[in-house]
Amino acid sequence: MTNEDYQKIFHEIKNYITFINSSLQLVEKMHPEINEYPYWTSSMQELTSLKKMLIELNSARSSSELTLLPTSPDKFLSELEHACPAIFHSKDFHLKIAKEASLPATCPIDPDQLRRALFNILKNAYEAMGGTGTVQLKVYQKDSFLHLDITDSGGGIDPKILPELFTPFKTTKQGGTGLGLLIAKQAIEAHGGRLTVDSRPQDGCTFSISLPIPN
Repeated sequence: MTNEDYQKIFHEIKNYITFINSSLQLVEKMHPEINEYPYWTSSMQELTSLKKMLIELNSARSSSELTLLPTSPDKFLSELEHACPAIFHSKDFHLKIAKEASLPATCPIDPDQLRRALFNILKNAYEAMGGTGTVQLKVYQKDSFLHLDITDSGGGIDPKILPELFTPFKTTKQGGTGLGLLIAKQAIEAHGGRLTVDSRPQDGCTFSISLPIPN
């Protein structure tokens, strides 16, 4: 099937889920006593999770489709830093960026896809740190690559899970799909880059991104 066929299927399924969710919300509004019935709350939560999974699956499918634009790393990082409080809705969670002075003036990236990849990694840090603390983002140029090292203090990743970290539906998080980090990895690799992780049990972990810089 073509990408257009996949998009049509995605929208059709999403529309059906939205219709079912809206209908059930209307039932709940007209008959609030339904909240007392067994399984009602869990069923509504499962429906929300299904919609979230569908959106993430579509994101995973499209994460390798890039629109490369000459982008200023300084401007991109500044926008990322300012967007974090609105994305995570927490005054106790912070992103601290340390930039090397000699970053290239522009890099050919897809700002939307790379921003999504970084937010997925930051979301992983946010959840690991319980929504509090500071994540360090170190940005520097080495050889012909732009490097972004994201370090958290969330206690690290279980060594048993590490080999399957980028595998869909492999997650220990309640309600998680395991797609966030996979989407990040696919988007970064579509840029010709690489995503690796260094886990320090009982301490934290560092996700390292390297993006090629054309000569």
